[in-house]
Parts: sequence; C-alpha cells; structure tokens
Amino acid sequence: MKFRYFWNLAAAFTLLAACGQGEPVADGGLLGIPSGTYAVDKSHTYVTFSYFHQGLSYPLLRATGIDGELELDSNALEKSTVSIAVDVDSIRTNLDYFDKELASRKFFHADKFPHITFSTHSYTPRNESLGELTGFVTIRGITRPIVLSVVINGAMEHPMLNKPVIGFSASGTLRRSDFGLDRFVPMVADEVEIRIEAEFLHGSNEGSAAAVRISADAIANADPASLQLSARTGAGQ
Repeated sequence: MKFRYFWNLAAAFTLLAACGQGEPVADGGLLGIPSGTYAVDKSHTYVTFSYFHQGLSYPLLRATGIDGELELDSNALEKSTVSIAVDVDSIRTNLDYFDKELASRKFFHADKFPHITFSTHSYTPRNESLGELTGFVTIRGITRPIVLSVVINGAMEHPMLNKPVIGFSASGTLRRSDFGLDRFVPMVADEVEIRIEAEFLHGSNEGSAAAVRISADAIANADPASLQLSARTGAGQ
C-alpha cells in the first residue's frame, strides 16, 4: 500500500516562495525535505465530518484525537505510506448529550471499537499538486475503501521548531450505512463528507507509533473481501 506523489523541486520552490515561510532542507529529494518518519502534528491536524440534516443544514462534527505517521521517501514518493487513527471518543458536536450518543452503541460503539483508522493503498497524481489517494477506512470494525482528493500544501524546515515539516489537505465522502451507521437514513443523509487538514513533523513518538499499530491491526483483521477495490472507489485493483 503506497502513497505516491510526483512533485518536482521547481514546484516546491515556487510554493514556498508564495507562502513566504521557511526554507527547504538541502538535499531533501523532490520535496526539499529528508526521507524518514513524520508524526502527526496534533496541534495542526483536523478531521471534520459533515452531512445533510433533514434537508435543512449541514452540521459540522470534529474529531480532536488524531495521531499517526507518514513514512516518507522523498526521492521516490510512490514508496511513501501513511497510517492514521482517530479516537472515536474525541468526536465533538455542539451538544454534550449528542457527543455521548455518538460514542454509544447507537452509533460508533466506542467501548468496543475505540478508533477510526485509515491506511493508504495507492496514489494517482492529476498534476504537480493534486491527486487522488485511495485507501481503507475502518469504522466499527468494518473496513471499506475510500478515495480522497489530496493536495500537498508545502514542505520545509519549520521556521520555529527547526525540523522538517510537510502539510496536506484531503477530502472525500463515505456512506455511513456501509459501516452499520444507518440510523435515521434517509431523513438524515447517508453520505458523509470528510475533510482533513494535516501537518506532519519529522520524527516519531509513542502516540504516533501506537496509532500506526492500531491502523495495521485494523487491516490485518479486516475481511479480505473488504480490501478489494470496486468500481465505486474510482480506482483499479
């Protein structure tokens, strides 16, 4: 399972100049930063969920407990991988009672399935900065493929932390009924939009490494049939 991204050094310098922050690390491959393990910067990583509610509005839910790692090969980006684990108990709405209900057996059943996980399968570039990331998401112990539209926003030596950093944006949709979360469908829409804003800092830590293990376990325990990419994912096998 690989995360591929073709982004040449000229494009990297152009983007960094536009951002006006930091300098690329010397001899850092295509992105200007070195290969290696990059852990989620939890203070600058966000996952939100949105859905159409009774034909009236699009509530916005946010997960605050996010961790994971990017294994970056800056000279052969197609060999890079990313693994993420989201703490189900960290999903927040505007209502305390609804937060508890989401974590209950009625929805995510956090006591039995404490994490939502994501692991990459492949990446298809569309141009130097845009592409489609195909991977597998596991919710309530059920694994399904998902395709995310991805943009790489920047890669540099962090101007304050003095370590390499890389940032991505991603978005996609899933059907909650695919994960046994079909309560109130169709009054409340089945389709959920996901948006991810993530920064990864060079290095690993106990939390990020644990998230990688959780993500790997989800894939190892998945029904093999759920790991087959279908036409609905928009990607080949």
